[in-house]
Amino acid sequence: MTWLKSPNTSSDTKLIRRLCLYMLFLTPLLHCSPTVYTPPTTSGNQVYPRTIEYDQSVENIWAKLIDYISQSSYGLDSLDAENYYAELSFVTKQFHKFLDGGDLDEGGFNGYEGDLLELILPTDDFKSTLTCSIHIQLSRENLSSTTLSYIVKYETVYAKRKRKILSEFKFDSQNPIRISTEDSEISYTIAPSYFLENQLYQSFSDFQ
Repeated sequence: MTWLKSPNTSSDTKLIRRLCLYMLFLTPLLHCSPTVYTPPTTSGNQVYPRTIEYDQSVENIWAKLIDYISQSSYGLDSLDAENYYAELSFVTKQFHKFLDGGDLDEGGFNGYEGDLLELILPTDDFKSTLTCSIHIQLSRENLSSTTLSYIVKYETVYAKRKRKILSEFKFDSQNPIRISTEDSEISYTIAPSYFLENQLYQSFSDFQ
């Protein structure tokens, strides 16, 4: 007669207990780790003037601005000589050069950790684009005094195709955008890096 060998219930019980303890330890790590978001340090901090004053006539500064535009690589969208207004723009995929989104750590083993821009605007995706629009206005203070004011407007688009936009954000030099999340206590911020604004300020300052 062949006897069936009974299972080692003591070993099985120990194994089950170990698995239960492991899951008790692992579950909080997977689901309860807090999300930590660090906003961009540049948020709303343009440390140089948005206007430049010249001891020159508006006609003289306008001529210098036209010369600057003709030598730049920006596209010309609008040019109003009567009102001394110009609008330039360009499209780029270099999000990190012109924008700052801060850092995100979602916690847990599967949570995202890294640059926020990489998460919401994947830079390796050819369908992600950034349009920078530069608005320039000259104002005549008197016959020999002129003020130049400028602002940069940003528009990001992430799409599967032209008519299938997944996300779109618009903001400008003075007003970074706040993006709400499912957590009412956390919102994301996309702000200018102020690289472009600083570059423009240096160029316009040379009109002196």
